[in-house]
Amino acid sequence: MSSIKDVAAKANVSIKTVSRVLSGFAGVSSKTKEKVESAMQELEFYPSAAAQSLRGRDKGIVCLITEKLTTTPDSFDIIAGIQSECEKQGKLLMIGESGGSDESFSRLVDDFRRQRAEAIIFATVYRRQVKIKQSFKKCPLILVNCFEANLSHPTILPNDYLGAYQITDELIAKKHRKIAYLTLFEDMPATQLRLDGYRKAHEAANLDVDRGLIQVGVCRDSEDEFSNLPEVLRTLLSRQEPPTAICCGNDKMAMRVYMLIRKLGFQIPESISIVGYDNYKLIAENLLPKLTTVSLPYFSMGQRAAQLAINKQQVTTPEIIEISGELVLRDSHGYATS
Repeated sequence: MSSIKDVAAKANVSIKTVSRVLSGFAGVSSKTKEKVESAMQELEFYPSAAAQSLRGRDKGIVCLITEKLTTTPDSFDIIAGIQSECEKQGKLLMIGESGGSDESFSRLVDDFRRQRAEAIIFATVYRRQVKIKQSFKKCPLILVNCFEANLSHPTILPNDYLGAYQITDELIAKKHRKIAYLTLFEDMPATQLRLDGYRKAHEAANLDVDRGLIQVGVCRDSEDEFSNLPEVLRTLLSRQEPPTAICCGNDKMAMRVYMLIRKLGFQIPESISIVGYDNYKLIAENLLPKLTTVSLPYFSMGQRAAQLAINKQQVTTPEIIEISGELVLRDSHGYATS
């Protein structure tokens, strides 16, 4: 790598003059500045970020720690949202993967602090509780898609409750009165919030919730997390009053339900409506019929996190910011059949 000494020799000026150009000193003539900048370009010289920081120049670095987010298609929009805002504000985004390891998280925090990051964003693949051990008094920490037991940092979460309420309300508006709900794992925070939204939509329409229509649609005892779905669906559809619509915990589950429902002789949505959650476009837009679902507002969540990271005065008081997804109406649901 070229050094400041090499640049000075190439431009035929002193090291002090090169240093003045790098620090934006006004006392350097335009001709000399052009010579120095030309030498830097030819030598592919870039000033040390650490040295610039010591001169008091803001590097504008925002850092992101993720858990396999870069390789998870339906969560990648968080990164896209952060990057979009950083580009608008002229900030550099640095990304590190912790892989869920506390040790890796701690190492990345230390590395990013050495880079004098303006703020650090921590984003998880799915909504879950985390425990932050480090202090972030000087360099703010913003949590995305995760939360602490005791609120200590700004936290950005999807509004899972509202999403489930909206999609259930849509089915009720289509005259469905027996709506099954196939949940994700019961210990996932999003599961309870979505169930609350499902129940509240029934309550708002003065409808009772049939607890027998709420079933866990996933299992941990098999390599195939949906291996219990065939039996669950057979049980639901053999009821004296079977459901006319099924809410699935996510779009991946809905894709499996599509296949199983058709094997049982049902048509979608003519004889039964199916809806999902996540708006995983690779699935939702390619199923036949296209899947009605609720989007996870990951892009907007990423944008908001970047805004907080860049405008540090906004993070003085920790708060939870919930961002609503969008109800995406497609063709997999219709009016209830008798």
